[in-house]
Amino acid sequence: MQIKLKKKLDFPSESGNIQLMSATDTTFATPEEEIAYLKEQNQFIIETFERKIRLMQHQMDEMLKRLYGRSSEKLDPNQLLMQEMLLDLDKNVPAPQASGLEIATVVKEHVRHKHGRSPIPEHLKRVEHVLDIKVSDKMCSCGKSLVHIGDDVTERIEHQPSSLFVNAYRRPKYVCDQCTGVGVKQAPMPEGPIDKCEADCGLLAHVIEEKFEHHTPLYRQELKFERQGVNIRRQTMADWMAGCAQALKPLYELMRQEILSYDIVLNDDTPVDMKDGPSAGIHTARFWATVGGKDLKYTMYNFTLGRGADGPEEFFKGYRGYFVSDAYAGYNELFKIKVDDIFTIINSACWTHARRYFIKAQDTAPKAAAEVLTLIAKLYKIEDEIKRAPPEEKLKMRQKESAPIVQEKIKPLLERHLPMHLPQSPMRQALEYTLGIWKELNVYLTDGRIPIDNNLAENAIRPVALGRKNWLFVGSETGGHTAAILMTFTATCRKNKINTWAYLKDVLQRINAHSDKRLHELLPDQWQMAQ
Repeated sequence: MQIKLKKKLDFPSESGNIQLMSATDTTFATPEEEIAYLKEQNQFIIETFERKIRLMQHQMDEMLKRLYGRSSEKLDPNQLLMQEMLLDLDKNVPAPQASGLEIATVVKEHVRHKHGRSPIPEHLKRVEHVLDIKVSDKMCSCGKSLVHIGDDVTERIEHQPSSLFVNAYRRPKYVCDQCTGVGVKQAPMPEGPIDKCEADCGLLAHVIEEKFEHHTPLYRQELKFERQGVNIRRQTMADWMAGCAQALKPLYELMRQEILSYDIVLNDDTPVDMKDGPSAGIHTARFWATVGGKDLKYTMYNFTLGRGADGPEEFFKGYRGYFVSDAYAGYNELFKIKVDDIFTIINSACWTHARRYFIKAQDTAPKAAAEVLTLIAKLYKIEDEIKRAPPEEKLKMRQKESAPIVQEKIKPLLERHLPMHLPQSPMRQALEYTLGIWKELNVYLTDGRIPIDNNLAENAIRPVALGRKNWLFVGSETGGHTAAILMTFTATCRKNKINTWAYLKDVLQRINAHSDKRLHELLPDQWQMAQ
């Protein structure tokens, strides 16, 4: 007797519905065969749903972490398994003798700081207030005058809100009362960055610093000025910033040339809403952050209408050197450029991005993820020990200490784990991502100047994300380019610990009259050296 199944059974899987059987696919000679087959299929269905549930649980946990979890990517301090991995992977560390859950902690050496108040800085202006006793109290009961034997001085830091004032430039006029046709002689007006602007350079610098360094949107600045009795509309301030950006653009382009002339750059990007885009409604544009120049001292921003490959291609036209970034596919065209059959831009991948995938995989594959994270932590420990060493010493230590970990421990571990995990599992995605950019992850081992990750560029993007929460969007494409130029100078000043307001005030006063041949003197680092 043959029994045919007459109904097709569809069940959801990780990649869609799966068809287990149909009327023409399977026949059975006996009911026992049918029962055995159905048991097997039932087990398969159960396992499929269990995988689906685990995947959905992982996705839900990720969403909850983004909403309520800690943003730090440090390893879980309560993960005792990590201690066991450290002991297993490092053969030089003896196994603990005592049983139980006691864990020995090595405290890093540090300088013990004294408790108490910090001294008030000496450079602050002192305003003296003499609190003397009454004249009548200066007489003793015996009739003699009291003798002054000294003073007690108590210092408190005071604050006075910033005040607006007017620079009135009086220019005497001179003429000869004996000659005719000589004309009037008069000192010229100091040139400003914007023609016929009622704001002087100190106010312009203040508005720029408040907007792009302290993330104060223009409408809040407008309210602050109103409280001081001055009506400065936000549109007026927006026009001021556009004029300042136009004046600073030659210096901005010079900084770009300085970055491209050095052979190491770091790059990252972040989205931003643009109100008046090429189409109706809110348009998603892009800010790109580039860190470069000698000693990576410059932070530069670029604005584009999208995340297409044309933005990086245009900005890095003519560049030759190492390019440290995430694995964004839009950069791929940069790495195909050749001159005399030699690739001009070498991609150096970011270990932080690779590490991030394994951190996400800890919930579903804790042991496998912990093994990889432990080895990556060793790479970062080596980097921490050599961070102040010259590039030559860094290269030696990387070749001696880091290269064996990367090539002899991490790669075999990744290849061994790859077939053990399902295609759509977080661990499998982490393994495929890391192995997919393996060559690029090894580039930092070839040059002591190349950082192990793209963190400097990511740090440069964070102020944009913070400011975006306050000013919400850029008004137009012109506004995006204006913001990119002005943020370039505020971020570079902050990076090099330069007084942003003092720098902008001085440079805005000099930029129009400054010789193009000496324009480099106004770059933030050169300006700082000249002070």
